[in-house]
Amino acid sequence: MSAILCVANQKGGVGKTTTATCLAHALALSGREVLVVDIDPQANATSGMGLAPVAASPALAPGGRDGIVPTAWPGVSAVPAGLDLERLAVRGLPSVLALKGNLARLGAGRFAAVLIDCPPSLGPLTQNALAAASAAIIPIQCEYYPLEGLVQLLAAVERARQTNAGLRVGGVLLTMYDPASDLAREVETEVRTKLAEPVFRTVIPRDPAVAEAPSHCLSVLDYAPRSPGARGYAELAVEVIAAGLAG
Repeated sequence: MSAILCVANQKGGVGKTTTATCLAHALALSGREVLVVDIDPQANATSGMGLAPVAASPALAPGGRDGIVPTAWPGVSAVPAGLDLERLAVRGLPSVLALKGNLARLGAGRFAAVLIDCPPSLGPLTQNALAAASAAIIPIQCEYYPLEGLVQLLAAVERARQTNAGLRVGGVLLTMYDPASDLAREVETEVRTKLAEPVFRTVIPRDPAVAEAPSHCLSVLDYAPRSPGARGYAELAVEVIAAGLAG
């Protein structure tokens, strides 16, 4: 059975899509077959892997059975975002279990790991992801406002356990970390000392290569394999595997 990891944070700009795609690539480099499911209306994971959005989201369309496509990244397949996701985000879905059912119909179970890139909200799309996931990975930028929103996201995880009792927080991931910044160090200390949920040892440093890579339809592990960002995501994959989160 696949490990299903939803990468979630209601705050935008924290490295959520980058984490979903780069972690997927790093896991694939370890020899695993990995699936990225894009349910963010912005479709950044889709475009960053060199794909185009489709008319109706295969992950959430009623009775969806087709929709997994290969990418140019070895070992990584994708379910692209749909142009209907914005409407679904506003109007809602008939069931919080719609995504879970469609993943089964799509055959996601054949992958060692499934990574769901969630939108920057706690609305129906993210609720569906939490209902389908075995674990949530929560990236937070090392600044004050993303830290402030972490409480609301953890509360959403707790609510999701009413329909998905096995859901756990796989880990909080510190992103865009600048060791020269007093604020970044303060946020790291706050998270590591006061948070009851797991926090990854790995931190993702602030690195221009991470931001540049998607414009070339690459992950940073291919675009700049020796960069600090690439090393960070490679180390995160090792940690995720060691924690039993990746199948």
